[in-house]
Amino acid sequence: MANPFKAVINQLNNEIDKNSKNELNQQQKQNLFNQTKMYIFLQDFIEKVKPYLEEGEEIHAYLPMTNDGQNASAVGLGLLGMYHPESEEAKAYVKNFNDLRGNRILIFTNQRMIFTTIIEFLDQKTFFSYPYTTIKAITLKENKMNYFDWDDSFPPKRVALYTYTFDFESENHIFSELLGQRDADILKRQLSEIPALQDILVTRNIYRKHKFDRVVNNPVLAYKIMYSLPLAVAVIFLILLALGGFFHIGPTKSLFDFTTEPALQMISMWLLY
Repeated sequence: MANPFKAVINQLNNEIDKNSKNELNQQQKQNLFNQTKMYIFLQDFIEKVKPYLEEGEEIHAYLPMTNDGQNASAVGLGLLGMYHPESEEAKAYVKNFNDLRGNRILIFTNQRMIFTTIIEFLDQKTFFSYPYTTIKAITLKENKMNYFDWDDSFPPKRVALYTYTFDFESENHIFSELLGQRDADILKRQLSEIPALQDILVTRNIYRKHKFDRVVNNPVLAYKIMYSLPLAVAVIFLILLALGGFFHIGPTKSLFDFTTEPALQMISMWLLY
């Protein structure tokens, strides 16, 4: 193993040779310190997970999930993300990283996926196991959302934001998350490299064993409803206004009858303000 002291000194020498004048500011130093601290912690955390692996089971990759906006926090976050640490190890984790249930990890092995919330594993060694043999289909659906970027250009530039719905059912458990591009790349790589995952159907549709779950526990359907419901409500409201204004029928007709009390109240408010 290379001596870290020599490695760092050699890096400093290389920077001098390249006449590097870029110095880290205080925030960059703090970020680097936090990353190093997290790296050391995760190395120790993985060693705590390994005793729970089966004989011949090997870890292939890790898929991190957080509550910083890239993930939907649909799995494992709990009520308002609250948690009361019990062990000294869990309390130290909260103190060092200011996290309760936000940091979660999905571990890909050659036999299964293992999901756990960091703090729950530290406290109670709680984790969920999803053997590949119990998964009939995996949903990986690309979602595109457009927004206007006002920061870099004027007039604002139209920018596309891509997210991915990741969902599967394993026996009586349903796993569903929203992934960013980097997370989706990790997942795609495992789908193509792990032999047991290659045999599982990858689809854009949600697979559920029971019909009830196809409606109630369907994130794709929920996304469509959330996206289209405000538009549908606006269209219905405009139709009702048109019926009341032009044909004097429907629940909004009184708004256009200036002899009724609602219309008089509205006129009075306009005059007062």
